[in-house]
Amino acid sequence: MPAVKIFPALPRLLAGVAAAALLTSACSTTVPGEPTPGAASPSAQAAPAPDSGPSASGCEVRASSSGSISSSGAGGRTVTTNGRTSFSCGSGPLIAIEAIDGSGVTFSADGATATVAPGSAAAVGPYRITVGSVDGGAAEFEVEPAG
Repeated sequence: MPAVKIFPALPRLLAGVAAAALLTSACSTTVPGEPTPGAASPSAQAAPAPDSGPSASGCEVRASSSGSISSSGAGGRTVTTNGRTSFSCGSGPLIAIEAIDGSGVTFSADGATATVAPGSAAAVGPYRITVGSVDGGAAEFEVEPAG
């Protein structure tokens, strides 16, 4: 079997790769003060979406009919006692969650009840509550001081 010499071709191959790299880098240079090729202008960039979360004094609450509850935002408390779930936002009083179903979330405050449908808002005690979604016994809603 005849011997094949690969090594003499190796320097030419490396020289070709180096030349291609130099040509490619020369094509992608930029001029100071000019926009980078392919970059969008500042006016063409999308504006950030407005913050849809609660205000600095509000809370975002996630609760389920099984008694699971979590909140974020201005603090407050969440309590589940004997299957009854209550929450507060900031330093406000506790409001009970009576039911979560397809019609919305039923809250109880100061002896009065109010059902807030998904996509709606209502005053409940000292708060304004906006129910974002209700799905399978779980709900997400925002709570703001009514004042």
